[in-house]
Amino acid sequence: MTTINHHQVNPRKITWIDYYQGFLSVAAILVFFTKIDVYLHTRGLGIPLLWLIGFTFAASPLFLTIGNRLKYIPIPVIVWVTGYLALPLISILILPQIPDLQFFEDQIRTMVFLLVMLIIFSQRLIFLKWVKITILLVTIFNTVAFLYEFVNPLAFYVLQVSPGRSSGFYEDSNTAGCIIILGMIISIDLIKPKYRLIFASFLFLGIATTFSRGAILGWFVVVLLFMKNEIIPRRQIILLFLSMFVTITILSSQLNNLSNIKTADGTDLFNDDSLERVEFLINPLGQKDDSSASRKGHVEEAWHKFAMKPFIGNGLGTGGSEVFRTSDGQPQRSHNIYLDQMVEYGFLGSLIYPFLILACVWKAEGEHRKYSLPFIAFALLWGIFSHTTMESFCLLVYYAVMANLTQQSRLGNF
Repeated sequence: MTTINHHQVNPRKITWIDYYQGFLSVAAILVFFTKIDVYLHTRGLGIPLLWLIGFTFAASPLFLTIGNRLKYIPIPVIVWVTGYLALPLISILILPQIPDLQFFEDQIRTMVFLLVMLIIFSQRLIFLKWVKITILLVTIFNTVAFLYEFVNPLAFYVLQVSPGRSSGFYEDSNTAGCIIILGMIISIDLIKPKYRLIFASFLFLGIATTFSRGAILGWFVVVLLFMKNEIIPRRQIILLFLSMFVTITILSSQLNNLSNIKTADGTDLFNDDSLERVEFLINPLGQKDDSSASRKGHVEEAWHKFAMKPFIGNGLGTGGSEVFRTSDGQPQRSHNIYLDQMVEYGFLGSLIYPFLILACVWKAEGEHRKYSLPFIAFALLWGIFSHTTMESFCLLVYYAVMANLTQQSRLGNF
């Protein structure tokens, strides 16, 4: 994504506190971007909140040097955090009911996490390079792990939320696909240009095993924007479309045979939901699947709530369904961050998430600017498919990295 010249940046001698910060930066990616904190919790080891508390405490020595870091802190994100805090407080003044404290706690957690990560990734540009290399390795690992899980569904010893769809440590297949694309955006510059389409195609294999339509669509959007910005050589576009044509042709001709493929223990490799998703990808206008049908009810209920109070919203925590429940008994949400926030805050709610994404790349300069558009395009697209874009630590830690890279670019450091 960026060419880092650390001979020109921060020329002072690196001290032990700097190396400590570098360790924290890499550790934050290994813990949160992999979502290993949540995975370990499902295995009965630790609580995700304790990881946040632990990193906050571990970062306390960095707070002592905050005066030296101020110019490296991404102010647009700080402004967004301030506004995000003000929204529920204003909502309480306008609306008669008190919001569910759990949702307010989740919102506070989002803000604290973002602020801590902004500080951990600040100042030293060389550590951001370490972070990018770590993200590249995590992305490659995820791709291999998802492929392995596809043929061995019990590989991670966790009951799959969506059987037949790989998810790795992430549990949710959609999030798993999203993470690979984000990893590709931030690390593809570490690959030589002539190999970048091959690299992206390899990552697509991992995304394909998640059967996430949003992630698959997002991959094509990002790759095409890479070609537009010449991140991937434009001459390779013929190879891209040829690969798409061959893949669709093979799937179309072998669709009826996919249901007969078995794993080593004799179970079906493709279940009914996976087959329906393959059919949808081949012919989006001619196929409907149970997943799409189930989400329709959630969306209709959310639109009805929004229509009741389109200007001031219904208040924090009201985005959940009063009819549909998740497997653990929680109110089902609309799977759309824009609609989810509109239910809670009215029309203005639709701008909360886009403002966060724009704040992460505001006034990006240099080489980093070329990667801002693919990030913005995918992030905004992903908001249509997910309502957890502002609460998942694996996404928030990525926003913090992007924001710090942008800040360094504004300072002219690369």
